[in-house]
Amino acid sequence: MQNNGKRYRINGREDRISLLPDLLLGKILLNLPTKDVVKTSLLSIRWRSLWRSVPKLDLDDNEFPDYNSFVNFVNRFVFPVETPIENLKLTSKREKIDPLAIKSWVDAAVTRKLQHLEINFLKRYDGFDLLPIRIFVCQTLVCLRLRCMFFNELNHISLPRLKTMHLEEVRFKNPATLEALIVSCPVLEDLSIVRSQDDLKVIRVGSQTINTLNLVRSDDVTNHFDIDKWEVVIYCPRIKYLSLKDNKSDSFKIYSLSSPAKVDIAVDFNVKGVLDPNDLEKRSSIGNFLGRISSVKDMTICWNTLKVIHQYSKQEPIPQFYNMSHLHAKIFADDLEMLPDLLNSCPNLKSLVVELNVSTRKKEQIRFSYVPWCLWSRLESIEMKNPIGGVGVEMKLIKYFLENSASLKKLTICLGGRSMKEEYIIFKELLRYRRCSSACEVHVVGLEETLMKL
Repeated sequence: MQNNGKRYRINGREDRISLLPDLLLGKILLNLPTKDVVKTSLLSIRWRSLWRSVPKLDLDDNEFPDYNSFVNFVNRFVFPVETPIENLKLTSKREKIDPLAIKSWVDAAVTRKLQHLEINFLKRYDGFDLLPIRIFVCQTLVCLRLRCMFFNELNHISLPRLKTMHLEEVRFKNPATLEALIVSCPVLEDLSIVRSQDDLKVIRVGSQTINTLNLVRSDDVTNHFDIDKWEVVIYCPRIKYLSLKDNKSDSFKIYSLSSPAKVDIAVDFNVKGVLDPNDLEKRSSIGNFLGRISSVKDMTICWNTLKVIHQYSKQEPIPQFYNMSHLHAKIFADDLEMLPDLLNSCPNLKSLVVELNVSTRKKEQIRFSYVPWCLWSRLESIEMKNPIGGVGVEMKLIKYFLENSASLKKLTICLGGRSMKEEYIIFKELLRYRRCSSACEVHVVGLEETLMKL
């Protein structure tokens, strides 16, 4: 829409921005927070009603003096039915909300070409359907992000354009609904499921289109009398990135993981303490999981996972990760004896990041049993993620890398002494270590600053 030849002036000068058509001004306002968009109505008569035509609403009820003010404002934005609402994001940190109001807002947005919906609540309202059922048959929806929601029954689901779905603390009366929801998204690419204090024994994710999957299942309260088996089953042949953070499930069944995939693993197979060597079922579950992910190229693996694998490796060999080129290992000092075996299972490893946790007790006389093949022939880059404080186990690990890595080109460390003088002493100690690779360069982050302050 043009502006009928009108001219707008600010402080005597021509206001060229106000001369732009409504459609273009709407696109400009689309990039601003809603509260700033509304403020533009004070600029001039030309801007007084423009904010109503912006197809985006992003509001937090905490920014209003009371909940009624929040409801009244959203009503003013949502219910002029002639304008589209492509992006609706509502955040609530209040203990009391109006479920009927929220339903009516989302219901109105669904009929107005809604593409992005994000509802973020502080607490879960069990027993209350806060969203209309029709959101799950929305033909225009592309992105759905929900937090702390509950749904009684979903009898029909059809989301033909949905590509992104993030569900955090979202519960369904029927446990099978989650699986049905995933299956009913034929172009879904990005899926995130976050659950704590879970009531879903088995989580199944099956999709031919998902390429990014984030699954978090945590339980701070361990029930030692729970005899049920908790399980995760994943069949996503096109997945490129998989993040698993789960301290509750007993087993993980992953099918058709492609070799270029990147995985971030933080699971403990519900092993609380010591792995029972006589628990053949648990050992089989761990071995099958490692075999399923053995084709990946890039892996980050967490402390507790490596602790379980360390115990497993005393009974069974670790599978070979022939495609692995990058490994980020978060490892307790107590488990460092397993490092040669871990590296030996990655014969083509080129890049290694070590995040060492030295908070546990560890004898200084740690010894590595042998030098794995990848250190002799492949490994080119090593990074010590944590600042080096001069603790014996840290220095022994660095010495082990420098003296045995024949192909190493770069070792990156960061000094973390209690004083500048202490850091300088650590640096001098590092200089005395023999390097197996003549091409190896040791990069010390912040070294110049340390030397200048001495």
